[in-house]
Amino acid sequence: MRRFLSLVLLLSAMLALLPSTAEAQTPDELTTLIQRLIDLDSLDIAKDVKFRPGIEPPLFALDADESAMKVLKNPYEVFGKNTPGAGGWYRVSFTVPEKIGKFPVPKNGFNMGVESNCLGSWEIYTYSNGKPVGSAMASGVSGAVQQGNVLSNRGQHATAWMSNAPIPTKAGDKITVAILATATPLGRGSPEGFALRHLRFRFALGHTFTRQPFFGSVTGPGQGTGLLGAREMLTTLQGDNLKALQEKLKGPLSRTDTLFQAAETEQLDELTKAMKALIPEFNAALKK
Repeated sequence: MRRFLSLVLLLSAMLALLPSTAEAQTPDELTTLIQRLIDLDSLDIAKDVKFRPGIEPPLFALDADESAMKVLKNPYEVFGKNTPGAGGWYRVSFTVPEKIGKFPVPKNGFNMGVESNCLGSWEIYTYSNGKPVGSAMASGVSGAVQQGNVLSNRGQHATAWMSNAPIPTKAGDKITVAILATATPLGRGSPEGFALRHLRFRFALGHTFTRQPFFGSVTGPGQGTGLLGAREMLTTLQGDNLKALQEKLKGPLSRTDTLFQAAETEQLDELTKAMKALIPEFNAALKK
């Protein structure tokens, strides 16, 4: 009993350290909230990614030789600054768990998607149970180009999470993802280099069309939509304009608690409905 009470007190103390959703009024606090929300319905696959610098030999094939690859301590490390022809391959393989985030994968399967973003240019190849999968049916990002199971893009803001849904998926399926990232421009090199910036496996299907506008994206300096746009504006606004935005965000941010409550039901539809209800509030708060 004493051990149980100690555990309860420890968990309470840990929760107390998290900012309340209504108080997420700085970019860092909003980043913490966004990460907690992303974790509700997706799986971080970047943490196990392997990397090898160099475009040749190619590593897009399912059975490509990974012996020269290594797991990165920091999967988001930047490579190839000011280097013409800079590029590298990322690969990760995993078995789909019975539960992704807070939600069980239905016994009959569900359409999933791999979300990706890279600094520079990137092309993503995806395989499920040994077969090529992935499309641009609901990429959620402008400029996506599809060729078979290959999806590519370039020069996108870090918040442009390109999805290759739909991928029909069941728990136990074997997924392999290969990404070629290159500096842009490739010929003369880039002072920024190239890097992996986002790689997650998430629930898609109808959930996508609510999830994407809820998180939104940055559409320009100091501009954006959804939670990601709110963070961008909190980063760039100053003085009275910043205070006005913070005041307008208090209401919708306080109601993001409903998303965590919905996730506890383990019914994805409940999270979708909770997100949908908040989209108009965030859009109204971001209007000048």
